[in-house]
Amino acid sequence: MTRTIRLLALLLGVQLLLALGLHFTGPDLAAGAAQTSLLSFDRERVDRVLVEGTDQTRVTLAKRDGAWTLPELDGFPADATRVAQLLARLAELQGGLPVATSAAAQPRFRVGESDFERRVTLFAGDEKLATLYLGSSPGMGQIHARADGSDRIQVVELAAFDIPVQTDDWIDRMLVQIPREEIAAIAIGDLRLERAPQTAAAAEGAAPAEQQPEAPRWQATGLKAEERLDPAAADALADKFAELSIGAVLGRDEKPEYGLAKPALTLAVTRRGGDPLTYAIGKAADGQNYTLKVSNRAEYFRLPSYTAEQLLKAAARDTLTGKGADAAAQPAAEPAAENPEAPAP
Repeated sequence: MTRTIRLLALLLGVQLLLALGLHFTGPDLAAGAAQTSLLSFDRERVDRVLVEGTDQTRVTLAKRDGAWTLPELDGFPADATRVAQLLARLAELQGGLPVATSAAAQPRFRVGESDFERRVTLFAGDEKLATLYLGSSPGMGQIHARADGSDRIQVVELAAFDIPVQTDDWIDRMLVQIPREEIAAIAIGDLRLERAPQTAAAAEGAAPAEQQPEAPRWQATGLKAEERLDPAAADALADKFAELSIGAVLGRDEKPEYGLAKPALTLAVTRRGGDPLTYAIGKAADGQNYTLKVSNRAEYFRLPSYTAEQLLKAAARDTLTGKGADAAAQPAAEPAAENPEAPAP
């Protein structure tokens, strides 16, 4: 009996020692699992980003005179917001416990120097600030990552498609837009639409109740006798230029297949206080591709089919004048005939 009691006491002592050990080592274990930043670099110093993918695909983003550009596209403006988001995301990347810590494991997770899904290198002039390798994906929105100079392979919240390697994915698609409120006039052939000047009451910010009936928003010259401008259609056309987005940069050389020898649409847009800009849209012979040329840019742009077709429709003369003409041509409704069978009052 005494021997059993001693054995139980010994076991209890061992359990107490284990519990005490876990108490003191617990914080250390938690610290080991704490997330740490993968890269260390000064975002303000970065002036060049090289993104490389599989099959030797690559794209370079370079800052010139404070603006991000694409050297592969002759310095065409890059989407500055997207570049800033990329740099912020790289700076904030964190990983927990590594899934591997040896150079031999790099091929298995595709984060080696010659086998990777993405390699992103950040520069300040000729100085390399940081390099990140991205490889296989263990799950949705996750990817294996390794910083250059380290054998630690970690899982981070990122996906390869978040860092594309095609130049057209980085272009400033809004470059050809004109803010709606800055459009002063639109000319299509002999039809010219001009934004009507503000009334004195509107300019002074008079309350709606104090204003006269709403003045026309647009004025038109070049209308035929039977035509009337539809102000809502003119507004819709202005909106198309405020929302215009290009799909790709085609280069600076015109090609016959662009269809610009006989454009499907040519119009001029005058920005408030500026000179008119000519927009020409060509339609390919197959009817599937559309090309845009703007007079202040040397490049030719691919327009998404839906965007081009909507713009062609909005700029059609029938769209701009047909509704008003139809409404004016409608005869007044005749009073309803009395029902001869209705009882007399």
